[in-house]
Amino acid sequence: MYEVEVKARLKNREDVFQKLQDLGCKFGIELHQVDSIFIPEGVDFPPPLKVPVLRVRKSNDQYFFTLKIPQGSRQDCIERELEIKEGDKMIEVLKLLKYQKVPTVDKKRIKTNVNGIEIVLDNVKNLGEFIEAEKIVKTSNPEDRKKMQEKLFVFLETLGISKKDRVLDGKYDIMLYEKLKKK
Repeated sequence: MYEVEVKARLKNREDVFQKLQDLGCKFGIELHQVDSIFIPEGVDFPPPLKVPVLRVRKSNDQYFFTLKIPQGSRQDCIERELEIKEGDKMIEVLKLLKYQKVPTVDKKRIKTNVNGIEIVLDNVKNLGEFIEAEKIVKTSNPEDRKKMQEKLFVFLETLGISKKDRVLDGKYDIMLYEKLKKK
Protein backbone atom coordinates (compact mmCIF):
# COMPACT_ATOMS: atom_id res chain seq x y z
CA MET A 1 0.00 0.00 0.00
CA TYR A 2 1.15 3.50 -0.81
CA GLU A 3 0.14 6.77 0.79
CA VAL A 4 -0.24 9.39 -1.95
CA GLU A 5 -0.86 12.96 -0.86
CA VAL A 6 -0.74 16.59 -1.87
CA LYS A 7 -0.36 19.57 0.43
CA ALA A 8 -0.95 23.31 0.19
CA ARG A 9 -0.81 26.35 2.41
CA LEU A 10 -4.29 27.24 3.59
CA LYS A 11 -5.11 30.93 3.31
CA ASN A 12 -8.82 30.87 4.14
CA ARG A 13 -9.63 27.99 6.45
CA GLU A 14 -13.22 29.07 7.11
CA ASP A 15 -14.03 29.27 3.38
CA VAL A 16 -12.55 25.83 2.66
CA PHE A 17 -14.25 24.36 5.74
CA GLN A 18 -17.60 25.71 4.50
CA LYS A 19 -17.07 24.37 0.96
CA LEU A 20 -16.34 20.92 2.38
CA GLN A 21 -19.45 21.06 4.56
CA ASP A 22 -21.47 22.10 1.49
CA LEU A 23 -20.23 18.87 -0.15
CA GLY A 24 -21.73 16.96 2.78
CA CYS A 25 -18.51 16.43 4.70
CA LYS A 26 -18.66 15.77 8.41
CA PHE A 27 -15.54 16.50 10.43
CA GLY A 28 -14.20 14.41 13.26
CA ILE A 29 -13.03 15.84 16.56
CA GLU A 30 -9.97 18.08 16.58
CA LEU A 31 -6.81 16.09 17.20
CA HIS A 32 -3.73 17.44 18.91
CA GLN A 33 -0.89 15.50 17.35
CA VAL A 34 2.75 15.58 18.39
CA ASP A 35 5.03 13.69 16.01
CA SER A 36 8.46 12.51 17.15
CA ILE A 37 10.28 11.62 13.95
CA PHE A 38 13.43 9.52 13.55
CA ILE A 39 15.87 8.64 10.78
CA PRO A 40 18.81 6.21 10.84
CA GLU A 41 21.92 7.46 12.63
CA GLY A 42 24.46 9.01 10.27
CA VAL A 43 21.91 9.92 7.59
CA ASP A 44 21.85 13.63 6.75
CA PHE A 45 18.59 15.47 7.25
CA PRO A 46 16.44 15.73 5.25
CA PRO A 47 17.00 12.10 4.34
CA PRO A 48 17.18 11.00 0.71
CA LEU A 49 14.28 9.14 -0.87
CA LYS A 50 13.99 5.42 -0.04
CA VAL A 51 15.44 5.98 3.49
CA PRO A 52 12.96 4.69 6.10
CA VAL A 53 11.51 7.35 8.38
CA LEU A 54 9.99 6.24 11.71
CA ARG A 55 7.40 8.24 13.63
CA VAL A 56 5.84 8.01 17.07
CA ARG A 57 2.67 10.08 17.07
CA LYS A 58 0.72 11.08 20.13
CA SER A 59 -2.79 11.86 18.90
CA ASN A 60 -4.84 13.15 21.82
CA ASP A 61 -4.52 10.17 24.21
CA GLN A 62 -3.46 7.50 21.68
CA TYR A 63 -0.03 6.57 20.33
CA PHE A 64 0.81 5.32 16.85
CA PHE A 65 4.05 3.97 15.41
CA THR A 66 4.54 4.56 11.69
CA LEU A 67 7.09 3.51 9.09
CA LYS A 68 7.27 5.62 5.92
CA ILE A 69 9.58 4.89 3.01
CA PRO A 70 9.44 7.77 0.49
CA GLN A 71 9.32 6.57 -3.10
CA GLY A 72 9.20 9.03 -6.03
CA SER A 73 8.74 11.96 -3.63
CA ARG A 74 8.14 12.55 0.07
CA GLN A 75 4.42 12.64 -0.69
CA ASP A 76 4.47 9.17 -2.23
CA CYS A 77 5.37 6.64 0.46
CA ILE A 78 5.11 3.04 1.43
CA GLU A 79 3.43 3.35 4.81
CA ARG A 80 2.67 0.96 7.66
CA GLU A 81 1.13 2.11 10.92
CA LEU A 82 0.01 0.47 14.14
CA GLU A 83 -1.38 1.64 17.42
CA ILE A 84 0.92 1.23 20.41
CA LYS A 85 0.32 1.68 24.13
CA GLU A 86 3.56 3.24 25.33
CA GLY A 87 4.85 5.94 23.02
CA ASP A 88 7.58 7.13 25.38
CA LYS A 89 9.06 3.62 25.61
CA MET A 90 8.98 3.32 21.80
CA ILE A 91 10.96 6.57 21.57
CA GLU A 92 13.50 5.09 24.03
CA VAL A 93 13.75 1.95 21.86
CA LEU A 94 14.40 4.01 18.72
CA LYS A 95 17.15 5.95 20.48
CA LEU A 96 18.73 2.69 21.70
CA LEU A 97 18.61 1.43 18.11
CA LYS A 98 20.64 4.53 17.17
CA TYR A 99 17.91 6.36 15.32
CA GLN A 100 18.35 10.13 15.42
CA LYS A 101 15.47 12.43 16.28
CA VAL A 102 14.63 15.23 13.85
CA PRO A 103 12.34 18.25 14.41
CA THR A 104 9.16 17.48 16.34
CA VAL A 105 5.90 18.44 14.65
CA ASP A 106 3.12 19.80 16.89
CA LYS A 107 -0.21 20.38 15.18
CA LYS A 108 -3.96 20.60 15.57
CA ARG A 109 -5.78 18.57 12.92
CA ILE A 110 -9.33 17.94 11.78
CA LYS A 111 -10.22 15.26 9.23
CA THR A 112 -12.99 14.45 6.82
CA ASN A 113 -13.52 12.22 3.79
CA VAL A 114 -15.02 13.00 0.41
CA ASN A 115 -15.21 10.61 -2.56
CA GLY A 116 -12.66 8.24 -1.00
CA ILE A 117 -10.19 11.07 -0.35
CA GLU A 118 -9.07 11.91 3.17
CA ILE A 119 -8.90 15.66 3.70
CA VAL A 120 -7.07 17.14 6.68
CA LEU A 121 -6.89 20.73 7.82
CA ASP A 122 -3.78 21.35 9.91
CA ASN A 123 -2.61 24.21 12.08
CA VAL A 124 1.10 23.50 12.60
CA LYS A 125 2.96 25.24 15.40
CA ASN A 126 5.58 27.64 13.96
CA LEU A 127 4.47 26.97 10.34
CA GLY A 128 0.81 27.97 9.91
CA GLU A 129 -2.23 26.41 8.28
CA PHE A 130 -2.28 23.71 5.61
CA ILE A 131 -4.63 21.38 3.78
CA GLU A 132 -3.76 17.86 2.66
CA ALA A 133 -5.61 15.49 0.38
CA GLU A 134 -4.56 11.85 0.73
CA LYS A 135 -5.45 8.51 -0.77
CA ILE A 136 -4.10 5.04 -0.03
CA VAL A 137 -3.48 3.16 -3.28
CA LYS A 138 -2.25 -0.31 -4.16
CA THR A 139 -0.51 0.43 -7.46
CA SER A 140 3.25 0.05 -7.42
CA ASN A 141 3.50 2.03 -10.68
CA PRO A 142 5.09 5.42 -9.83
CA GLU A 143 3.45 7.09 -12.84
CA ASP A 144 0.01 6.01 -11.65
CA ARG A 145 0.75 7.45 -8.21
CA LYS A 146 1.95 10.71 -9.77
CA LYS A 147 -1.31 10.92 -11.76
CA MET A 148 -3.22 10.35 -8.52
CA GLN A 149 -1.38 13.29 -6.93
CA GLU A 150 -2.49 15.49 -9.80
CA LYS A 151 -6.11 14.30 -9.42
CA LEU A 152 -5.93 15.08 -5.70
CA PHE A 153 -4.70 18.59 -6.40
CA VAL A 154 -7.42 19.17 -9.00
CA PHE A 155 -9.88 18.39 -6.20
CA LEU A 156 -8.16 20.92 -3.92
CA GLU A 157 -8.51 23.51 -6.68
CA THR A 158 -12.30 23.00 -6.57
CA LEU A 159 -12.06 24.19 -2.95
CA GLY A 160 -10.30 27.39 -4.02
CA ILE A 161 -6.73 26.23 -3.36
CA SER A 162 -4.29 27.89 -5.76
CA LYS A 163 -1.36 26.14 -7.48
CA LYS A 164 0.93 28.83 -6.06
CA ASP A 165 0.02 27.63 -2.56
CA ARG A 166 0.93 24.00 -3.30
CA VAL A 167 3.75 22.62 -1.20
CA LEU A 168 5.73 20.30 -3.43
CA ASP A 169 7.42 17.35 -1.73
CA GLY A 170 6.93 19.02 1.65
CA LYS A 171 6.85 17.39 5.03
CA TYR A 172 6.30 19.45 8.18
CA ASP A 173 9.51 18.24 9.87
CA ILE A 174 11.58 19.31 6.86
CA MET A 175 9.75 22.63 6.63
CA LEU A 176 10.45 23.29 10.32
CA TYR A 177 14.09 22.35 9.85
CA GLU A 178 14.44 24.74 6.91
CA LYS A 179 12.75 27.53 8.86
CA LEU A 180 14.95 27.04 11.93
CA LYS A 181 18.09 26.79 9.77
CA LYS A 182 17.42 30.27 8.33
CA LYS A 183 17.35 31.89 11.81
